[in-house]
Amino acid sequence: MALATRLTSLDVFRGLTIFAMIIVNDSGDFTHTYPPLLHAQWDHITPTDLIFPFFLFIVGVGLAVALRPYLSSTPPEEMHRPVDGVLYRTLARRALVLVLLGLLINGFPEYHLETWRIPGVLQRIGLCFFLAAILFVRVPLRWQWGIGGTILLVYATLLRFVGALGVAAGQLEPTANLPRSFDLVVFSKAHVFSLWPTEPEGILSTPAAVVSVLLGCWVGIGIVNRAPSCRRGFLILAAGIACAALGWVCSPALPIVKMIWTPTYVLFAGGCAMMCFALMYLLTDVRRMPRWIWVAQVFGRNAILAYVLSELAASALSSIEVRGSPFPAFVAASLDHLGGEHISAEMGSLLYACLFTLAIWAVLYFPYKRRWFVRV
Repeated sequence: MALATRLTSLDVFRGLTIFAMIIVNDSGDFTHTYPPLLHAQWDHITPTDLIFPFFLFIVGVGLAVALRPYLSSTPPEEMHRPVDGVLYRTLARRALVLVLLGLLINGFPEYHLETWRIPGVLQRIGLCFFLAAILFVRVPLRWQWGIGGTILLVYATLLRFVGALGVAAGQLEPTANLPRSFDLVVFSKAHVFSLWPTEPEGILSTPAAVVSVLLGCWVGIGIVNRAPSCRRGFLILAAGIACAALGWVCSPALPIVKMIWTPTYVLFAGGCAMMCFALMYLLTDVRRMPRWIWVAQVFGRNAILAYVLSELAASALSSIEVRGSPFPAFVAASLDHLGGEHISAEMGSLLYACLFTLAIWAVLYFPYKRRWFVRV
């Protein structure tokens, strides 16, 4: 059986995650959206809250594939590459490109310096990618486990026992929590996310997000360059169940809160990511069953391009007003009107999101067929 040097399951899982990410990010009218397609207000979790940690987990699996030749544990029969300045510069360049793309998206289309949001999705991906990659190639695996556990334990301790100006120790509310207070001091209110009281990609929660990437690294190192097998797939599935259960069991002591990336959220979402990836691995790498996987691979092979294109297109369309409403809301309302009693306002918003996602997919289908894949 051939060794898994490129994981089809990773491309498919990445593509499906991007599908979901675009759909939930681009509802026609967020005031009329099905609750599972919205982020939880605070200490609950919805399917939408799983998408970003899924993507960080995917980044980790991808790192395991790309960086395996640099590990000291690489078998002698495989080509070993030195961990040197060239690798560090490559990692830093990729992280910097992601951060700059994130800033580009945050400012589009007006780019007002006085209200330009500094943190963001791609900024977090870039930082977590770089920090997790350094740990992965420089630190032995057992020490990585210890570092990951320590990060979560220290962060949980800070959240439970450390206060700040206007925030009591252990206070975890949307408008009163330690990560929010820290971000307001560092960035000021003008440069953080304006739609929610707490910045969801803040500084204090970033180390916990690094652990989300490391979870993917640890899963990836167990399957890359190894023959696909049901045993490995079910081991990942069992590990995912255990990880999610641990997060859920600990949630009464420390709530699962996506906005501040609590340790229980890391464990629960990471476990869910493992379970979903295990199913993709068993279906595509082990059984090689579905023939539809190329549909997901259109996004999966150009994931960053898909995200950037969708965010810029969504911002551009939202800046267009039609009959007093932003273009997406107008289209969603029009679909609702055309459907009469058969289509609700929520369904109209979902239909718009699906049409928008299909349009982005159609744009990326051409480079996919030509095998033009954008790398950062």
